[in-house]
Amino acid sequence: MEKISQVISKSLDIFSVVLLVIMSLLVIINVALRFIFNSSIVFSEEISRFLFIWVVYIGAIIAVRDDSHIYVDFLRNKLPSWLQFFLKVVCEIAMIIGCTLFFLGSIDLTEVNITDHSPVAGISLGYVYSAGLVGSFGMIVMLCIRLVRLFRKNGGDSQREAE
Repeated sequence: MEKISQVISKSLDIFSVVLLVIMSLLVIINVALRFIFNSSIVFSEEISRFLFIWVVYIGAIIAVRDDSHIYVDFLRNKLPSWLQFFLKVVCEIAMIIGCTLFFLGSIDLTEVNITDHSPVAGISLGYVYSAGLVGSFGMIVMLCIRLVRLFRKNGGDSQREAE
């Protein structure tokens, strides 16, 4: 499981960097063309917007993987360790439920918009809305991995305390 997790993590990092570079290049080239030649690439703004949506969702997966979303842990840190563990498990399960609901909603949005096309680039909006599918599914996977690691870590701590 660790090997698969590492491959997925590295792929996400590379994919997000590639999307961000393409998006940045499109914006920079478009600005330069407008400034120098008073002309621009017609589809650049639209493609950049779509890439930004994908970067946000891939970034959300990475943030879940790294546990880097903002949370207040002042009160939790004052609780006994068993209660901290319990709250962490409850929070992880609640986030899995939330991401599952988001995933189900994204399925509907993707299906509804699959036949619509962007006005300039002509890209199916289903590709854009599928970022929600990929993002929510990726977050669910990362949350499940975190939950398994949490139980493994806590199980190891319990064994050490028993010895």
